[in-house]
Amino acid sequence: MWSLGFGLERIGLKALEFPKLFTVLLIGVCVYAAISITSLRFDGNVTAVLPEDSQAYNDFFKQKELFRDSAKDITMIVRSPRLMSAAGLEDLRSLQLDMAVTEGVENVTSLFSIPRPDPQTGALDSFFPEFLEDDESALALVAELLEIQPQAKGLIVPEDNIAVIRLTMTNSVSDVQSYKIYHAIESEVLSLKPDDFDVLFTGITPLGLTIVESLISDQMKLTLIGLLLGAGIAFYVFRSLLAAVICAVPPAITALWTIALFAITGNPLNYLTTILPTLALILAFADGIVLYYRWQRSNVGNDNFAENLKIAVKRVGPASALTSVTTALAFSSFAFASSSALKTFAFLGVGAVTAAFFAVIIALPLAAHWAVALGAVKKDKVPKPVFENLGISIHKFVAPRPIIIALLAIATVIGLGFVHNMIKPEYRITDYLPLQSDSRKAEQIANQSLQGGSTLFVAIPTVDRTNLYSVQNREVLKKSDEALAKLFGPEKVFSLNSLFKQLKSDAAFEAVTKEMDKASAAARSSYISKNNEAMLISVRLASDQSIVETAAQVENIRRALRDVGISNPIISGLPVLMAEEFTTLIEQLRTSLLIAIALGVLIIGVATRSPLMAAAALTPNLLPILMIELVIFLQGGAVNLAQVISLTVAFGIAIDNAVHVINVLDEARRRGLGIRDGIRSAMSEVGPALGASTLIICVATLVTQISIMPMVPILGQLMIATLIIALISNLAILPANVLAMREFMPNLLGRKNKRVKNDA
Repeated sequence: MWSLGFGLERIGLKALEFPKLFTVLLIGVCVYAAISITSLRFDGNVTAVLPEDSQAYNDFFKQKELFRDSAKDITMIVRSPRLMSAAGLEDLRSLQLDMAVTEGVENVTSLFSIPRPDPQTGALDSFFPEFLEDDESALALVAELLEIQPQAKGLIVPEDNIAVIRLTMTNSVSDVQSYKIYHAIESEVLSLKPDDFDVLFTGITPLGLTIVESLISDQMKLTLIGLLLGAGIAFYVFRSLLAAVICAVPPAITALWTIALFAITGNPLNYLTTILPTLALILAFADGIVLYYRWQRSNVGNDNFAENLKIAVKRVGPASALTSVTTALAFSSFAFASSSALKTFAFLGVGAVTAAFFAVIIALPLAAHWAVALGAVKKDKVPKPVFENLGISIHKFVAPRPIIIALLAIATVIGLGFVHNMIKPEYRITDYLPLQSDSRKAEQIANQSLQGGSTLFVAIPTVDRTNLYSVQNREVLKKSDEALAKLFGPEKVFSLNSLFKQLKSDAAFEAVTKEMDKASAAARSSYISKNNEAMLISVRLASDQSIVETAAQVENIRRALRDVGISNPIISGLPVLMAEEFTTLIEQLRTSLLIAIALGVLIIGVATRSPLMAAAALTPNLLPILMIELVIFLQGGAVNLAQVISLTVAFGIAIDNAVHVINVLDEARRRGLGIRDGIRSAMSEVGPALGASTLIICVATLVTQISIMPMVPILGQLMIATLIIALISNLAILPANVLAMREFMPNLLGRKNKRVKNDA
């Protein structure tokens, strides 16, 4: 018959049986992992987590094929107190000209790119003369431009002294090359710009690079400080520097192995997976503390340290194995999502949990063994750990009223279940940018002053493909442009219609179209598809608006275009992709959360061979998740990707508490104790260890609050809250459920064993 941990604790016992062999193997694996880390890669692609086979995803890339890859556009936001002077505008024009000859840049657009067509002849002239003579005439020209073409408000805002230069990279540039080219552009701009010009950059490439740099900064910081915080609290709990060092060994090894796993498998760290090494470190702390707590408690008054260590592995090892299985199942639930990136996240998460288990079950016993062998553990000098009376204190409250507590928990879970269905998905790209980063500042300026930091694209099919500029095509474009202008305002809508509506004769149209045919492919790609089958309308949107709002806007666009006879437009762009796909993705992840809960409870039932024991663990582990969802609902009712993932992972960690309680209860029952005595024994032994481990995990998780990635602190806060509620519910509600079941179903919970004592 298998143990609660399916016999996996025997690995730790073998390590103690052959300490030299396992130590050499452990060092060898760590050296290999350290060498492998040199090939670690980072990825700042914000679309990396999305499903690759959806209509929205296909439309996003179809727009790239038809027109150009707008994801590689770079927006330069220029601010200067003298920008609206003649000299300031001339300096802006010089900066644009310098950028036009920069390597890797195919096209440059600013207010100086806007033509002034002759309404009758169609002759195109620059809106601004070759030289701006004085400030008054320069201001007058800008005012005239904004009156004639409201769309120019996306290129210059006189009242804020802000202007924009947009760069289009060469279409053949790869994602990796785009970062290098952006770096070169940034360096050149900073060297050429006047001293009083403040330049900020935004766009998918600058944002992605910002995320990459933040990921690199975070990894070292979160890992090292998390270890120090955990070790510091371990020192407080165990009142021993040696204990702090030993307890820090498994998390350190786990973090090393987890980061190496990314490098070995060729998977880059991205804004989604960056939390995995820290989570793995926390998992190792969690089970390692419980194991060490059991050993140190045995060492008080008993100086057979080696034997105590073996007993600790035998007693705690099964629970550690089962908690690893349940947490791995929580991670594996992400594989049910349609995104290959989340399937990879599931695989890496399971790998991180596995690394944490092996680090705890092998490295901690070995570290303790060598501490004993080297005489670092002194007889009669083992201090008592803290929280000695935690479990008994809670038991005294629970034991007299288990049925009331159990029924209240069930009622609360049912009530909070309605909240689960009321929470809506959310995503904002600005949530993933460091608070103090220049890219975030640029996005804020674009949203507040420049009609928005994101672009939505609407591709309108041409009616007459033989003549792109025919009356029919111009009429379709005009109706579409005007329909969108009614929805968003004319200043946010960009298309060739803004040029065409200034022309008053057929000769003017003919002249303009000839000039457009001579234009470079890069210049044409912002308005006309490569095969002349579609015309492009661009709409500026705020990058920090809700995906719910964006989804509604997409539906409004489809409806408005249907009303003017356009039935099959391609609506795409990053905001559309995020709105449509993140809604589906987050809903899939919320389903994964339910799957994780079901699998976690199921595995407890299989391990204990008791469906009732699994049922007893259900409400205390649902309650933390539902309580946090209530908080999210009260804060606005929107849940984002990081929050759903954190809830799922937190559930995997939270259910660990239930496993440790059930493990000791199961062992007590094997020794012949009844339900009441078994619960009392479990609470006395496990309560202090769980209190200590929860404290250490929560303090170690505080390291997330210093992350420069905004979503990481939120994830940490949710996990801390979940773990605190889980500790209370598993030390109060789980025992109450077991005791209540004993009252109603004594025969099903009782063991048919003569050694079972009277519970009465």
